[in-house]
Amino acid sequence: MTATETTIEDYRAACIQFDVRPGDVAANCAAMRAGVEEAADAGAALCVLPELWSTSFLTSFDEQIVAAAEAADRELQELSATHDLLAVGSAIESADGKIYNTATVFDRGERIGSYRKMHLFSPNLEPRHHTAGDEPRVFSTRLGRFGVLVCYDLRFPELARYYFHKGAELLLVPGQWPEARAQHWRTLLRARAIENQVFVLGCNRTGQEPSVKSQEPQSFLGDGRIVDPTGELLAVGTGDAGALIAEIELRKVRTMHRILPVHRDQRPAVYRRLFEDAWADMQQNANEGREQDRDDA
Repeated sequence: MTATETTIEDYRAACIQFDVRPGDVAANCAAMRAGVEEAADAGAALCVLPELWSTSFLTSFDEQIVAAAEAADRELQELSATHDLLAVGSAIESADGKIYNTATVFDRGERIGSYRKMHLFSPNLEPRHHTAGDEPRVFSTRLGRFGVLVCYDLRFPELARYYFHKGAELLLVPGQWPEARAQHWRTLLRARAIENQVFVLGCNRTGQEPSVKSQEPQSFLGDGRIVDPTGELLAVGTGDAGALIAEIELRKVRTMHRILPVHRDQRPAVYRRLFEDAWADMQQNANEGREQDRDDA
């Protein structure tokens, strides 16, 4: 966002949902391109893609797949320029000998920043193949101020609340959330919207893919949601590939702040004391979890 730009208050946003095929970057790019063009034709200014949209989850990463994923991100960047879009979707990122699950933000062809997934999904062995990030990112753009959560991040209210404290108006959630836990996905998207008084855009993939851990097939419902700050569902995915579109009206965020002044009625000193009191327990639980993961390896 340039110094002379003002925030666009009303615009269309889209979740681009499709079957993300493991390692088939060409097919995934074709699906991404079709969805983005559909969204652009419908007048969308903001697009959210699924988690790891170009490769899905892999257990090994050679130079060829890394290069293909980087080229896919460049194609998304070019499409964001062609269609004057702000586009977000997570993909593999290779840096310093490590692989991250990274959501990169492109606005009209400019790379304005990225966020590395903080909470890796241990039930599907993600920590064995990816490295966790540890830096939340808040993006101030012409379409509002937003934070990104990638899939499993949605289960950790601390991260969403950080974005609330930093003045976020939207939470963007690229996901691969299986049918077995569909009610959790749907409930958590609405909960994050209501408790943080923000728009939430959750993009889920379609299709089937074997679990990395068990190799059992998993189904993905393409049940993305666009939720407003009151918890109203503005758009609901029904399993079809393509663009799920809704109108965003940022004034609803300010209206909710006025009607329910959660910012004003917080108890920061009490919360700090509670976190300090629970800190040792939190650390112990996290350490025990890491030890269990090592034992299971």
